[in-house]
Amino acid sequence: MTVFTPSLEQSQAIQCEGDMVIVARPGSGKTSVLSCKVRNLVSKLRPFQGIIAISFTNKASDELERRCKADAFDVKSSFFGTIDDFCLREIVFPFARQLMPLDAELETVKVGELPESVRRMLPATPIQNGSVANTAEFLPFLQEALAQGFVPLEAVGMLASHVIDQSLACQKYLTARYCGVFIDEYQDSGYFQHQLFLKLKTLGLTAVAVGDGDQSIYVFAHKDPRYLLALTVPGSGFAYFAITTNFRSHPSISDFALRLLNPNHPIAPTNEMRVFIKTIDGNQRAMGTWLETAIPHLMQHFQVESAGRVAILCRHQHSARLIADHLNLAHHLVEVAPFETTPSAEASIYSDLLSLRYDQQLTAETLIERAGAFKLASQERRALRRAILSCRSCVEGDLVTTLLDAAIRLTGRQSSPAGTMELRAICADADKLRRFQSPSRDAVQIMTLHKAKGLEFDIVFHADLYDHVIPTRLYPPNTFQVIFANEIQCLNLHYVGITRAIKACVLMTSTYRINGLGEVKNGSPSQFIGRNGTSAIPIPW
Repeated sequence: MTVFTPSLEQSQAIQCEGDMVIVARPGSGKTSVLSCKVRNLVSKLRPFQGIIAISFTNKASDELERRCKADAFDVKSSFFGTIDDFCLREIVFPFARQLMPLDAELETVKVGELPESVRRMLPATPIQNGSVANTAEFLPFLQEALAQGFVPLEAVGMLASHVIDQSLACQKYLTARYCGVFIDEYQDSGYFQHQLFLKLKTLGLTAVAVGDGDQSIYVFAHKDPRYLLALTVPGSGFAYFAITTNFRSHPSISDFALRLLNPNHPIAPTNEMRVFIKTIDGNQRAMGTWLETAIPHLMQHFQVESAGRVAILCRHQHSARLIADHLNLAHHLVEVAPFETTPSAEASIYSDLLSLRYDQQLTAETLIERAGAFKLASQERRALRRAILSCRSCVEGDLVTTLLDAAIRLTGRQSSPAGTMELRAICADADKLRRFQSPSRDAVQIMTLHKAKGLEFDIVFHADLYDHVIPTRLYPPNTFQVIFANEIQCLNLHYVGITRAIKACVLMTSTYRINGLGEVKNGSPSQFIGRNGTSAIPIPW
């Protein structure tokens, strides 16, 4: 394990052994702090005990688990994964049948994929407005879905909350198995995740939340930073710690980003400003052409050896695609999985198997645990592992058959006709298959700002800094007033983009822009440029 020498703020957070909330700035070493805290607690536990470590994405969860297991450290019976994985594996699947009839085989689906007879039982209250108080309204719908073999993904948190409240056996199991719960990116928690966290604390688990309200960028998905902020107030029952130093970014980048948020944030004098701005004559296509020269030049200037350490971040996917199509340098465009008609749970399995084919870091064991197939007998597990790894080694002509076989073994269910058809089409399309390939270390990374969350790069080109784009303007009817839609969320997104940069950040705009409909619009600069007196250095060439 790499030697980690904590700062004073980090040490204080690591040494606290009770319930706590950590507000950690970008680049402040929160994953190192979390892994130290996990290892400290786990080292005192019995082999059948462990901790719950919840991360926002599978990738973040895998990284935290890797650090906790460094140097062959035994994490015992700990859980690492997303909140939905935990709710399904440890609460819903084993204990929901005590409260209501369940089909022998359950599968997760989106509400829109449920049979019409089940959807008709939804109450008038939208699922996103569900709470502990009105869960009873949703129980007939949930009971019917479970009886027919379906777990609605949008209601997993609600269902888990109901089960843990009503099942004494579930409560006893969780307290016997787990001694602590750690939730990262708490600013992106939803209502029921917050309720579950508080419930686990009430049951006696040591509760640790880590987040940063200024990095909240998922309000559109009903994630809310207010739950993190509620833990920081006096009387919440949580000790509050702040880790404020950005150890990742050059000080001029960190100061620039913080000044965007706070007009009173002091900017330390520097002779080496690392935030630049470039206005391109043209649109996003012209950006791609300019970047062909700019990227090698800045890589040489800032001594960046690998193009994989350079990222182009965009507000929207169509801008990322336009730039990528006109960038004649090796690049990797990060796009969502191309499944559109395949049921969501099935598409997730196919995506994992295709990712494993191209990503040597992804393991069969990880996929087995994600699918909840970890309780298999040794011989069955070995056979499943071989089937999964065959997806990596098989020839292209056998890829579809091999993927289908592995998916059936993982889930215990036959593939849907729609899923099989779409999988065949994707495996025959080289462009779509590239979406699953791991980026080369010599390829510039191109992605949306949301996809960049949790990542870091030596040089960041932050594009899409247009008026009407970040933030979006709204014009209420019958009024001359202009409203910026989700201004704070857009500012947080801008902040996240800048703080991905380690050595240099280039803010980019252009005289024109192409919108999502392909229309050419004026490229007026974003209102965030120059906010609170921030001043980036113009690039004249």
